Amino acid sequence: MTAPNENKEHQKSKKDEEFLANLAKMAESDRGGMAILKRNAGNTIAESRGAMKTFYSLLPYGISDSPYEEIYFLIATLYGHNKYRFTGDFGQTMKLVRESSNSESIDQRVSTLLDSEFNIVDGIKPGGGELAYRLRQCVKLASGHEIGVDWYRLLQDLKYWGYPEKRVQKRWARSYFGYGKPVESETKESKEEAKA
Repeated sequence: MTAPNENKEHQKSKKDEEFLANLAKMAESDRGGMAILKRNAGNTIAESRGAMKTFYSLLPYGISDSPYEEIYFLIATLYGHNKYRFTGDFGQTMKLVRESSNSESIDQRVSTLLDSEFNIVDGIKPGGGELAYRLRQCVKLASGHEIGVDWYRLLQDLKYWGYPEKRVQKRWARSYFGYGKPVESETKESKEEAKA
């Protein structure tokens, strides 16, 4: 199995945008629903408690029962853990966490995350496993440092996580460990300035 062309990897999907818009709407108007999803962060759909009704109400037609259903569930359960916006891959998010915390332990977290894998659910669907667990920790850590997540990019990246070429993992590693232009995240202050 070969990974698709890098440019095609992140072409905007209307269904994915609709899914994320539904999540954003829920975050603003249904705290109870978001709390249910947050409590199930890192679980698979089958392991979840009380989240199926909420999750399936967010999915646009045609996404449920797709090979990526568990990845959508993971994004839905992580979404409420980080309210900050960002544009870039998750390696860049974690680089900002490292720079703001000046803690070398973040390097090990990222290395472990890059080596993590999804379990296989229902015989074919990637979901749960060590990757979901490690990602949950990192998303919460980023939020604690007021550093955002690019949810659309993360959703797309997770769809390609299991490819043998490991393009996503390599890109995240380059973003985190490599030298490149500085990245910036929208913090609480910049969100408040945008509202004014």
